[in-house]
Amino acid sequence: MPERPRILVSNDDGYRADGLAALVEALEELGEVWVVAPESEQSATSHAISLTRPLRLREVRPRWFAVDGTPTDSSWLGINHVLRDRPPAIMVSGINHGPNLADDVTYSGTVAAAMEAAICGVPSIAMSLATHQDFDFGPAARFARALVATALDEPLPPNMLLNVNVPAGVEPDGYVVSRQGKHSYGGTVVEK
Repeated sequence: MPERPRILVSNDDGYRADGLAALVEALEELGEVWVVAPESEQSATSHAISLTRPLRLREVRPRWFAVDGTPTDSSWLGINHVLRDRPPAIMVSGINHGPNLADDVTYSGTVAAAMEAAICGVPSIAMSLATHQDFDFGPAARFARALVATALDEPLPPNMLLNVNVPAGVEPDGYVVSRQGKHSYGGTVVEK
């Protein structure tokens, strides 16, 4: 019997996040899911990686690990340490609690975890729920399962990173490929 594909999952909201749990549950039927995620909330850490301090990796339950570092650290450790004997077929980061659109992808720890996997030669998907309230991860998790199933059947290029934002409150019935947009938070500094 062939081995089930390994799926590495991480995020930037921490290993206890509801979006991560929904994603893992949705992907379990597709392969052997491994979680290596930050110990705590790491939103907007961008692609920071720990170079000058030791990292602590703690198994919190079978195939679930918490890292006292960044999302990038988590992805790197997952690929190069935890799963070094047999690399993952794909890496999925998320489901992020909020969108990762336009220039926010440069700040996003969710996207950075997926980006690190792509740099390491593992195709990756960053999944985000495009809302700031009423976090129902069900539709995004089901869309992630369908997308990952397709990517396992028709493998993505090794260095491919897909950044996926699922609108809140709808069951997606398709997708649109788009260019990354631009936006600004403005240049106002509030002095106090």
